[in-house]
Amino acid sequence: MTTPRLARALTVFHAWWEDNDMWDGNELYLDLDTAKVHAAFSYEGDEYGHPEEDDDEDTARPDFSWEFGYGQWMLLDHGKDTLVRVSETTVYRQATPREIEQQDALMAAEKASRAMGPHMPLAMALEHEAAKRTANPKETTAR
Repeated sequence: MTTPRLARALTVFHAWWEDNDMWDGNELYLDLDTAKVHAAFSYEGDEYGHPEEDDDEDTARPDFSWEFGYGQWMLLDHGKDTLVRVSETTVYRQATPREIEQQDALMAAEKASRAMGPHMPLAMALEHEAAKRTANPKETTAR
């Protein structure tokens, strides 16, 4: 059995709170802004309580900001790291035959680029690979 080839299906944004497995904000979102808003809202509810739930309005309230580092967004409260994170995550699916063909062509072009010299632009290597495939059509259908 061969492992199926994969292709990118979509990108989602994963919100989580480090070292907190039970946090309600641990979810996947389709866009970054929604992920950040919901992550901050869930953190605020856990740490401060939501204003509509609490009668005492004199309690401390959050002062949120987001900082990007190490490939993820980090929620800060009054400048202090909350350990709430939002990161980009790719969801994969099985590749179609056309996508597999495109992946193979790209890998062949990259291989040809490395073989032809270290300074050959990828565009030139792709043109070279396309020319080879046009000259030898049996090579692409033999798979």
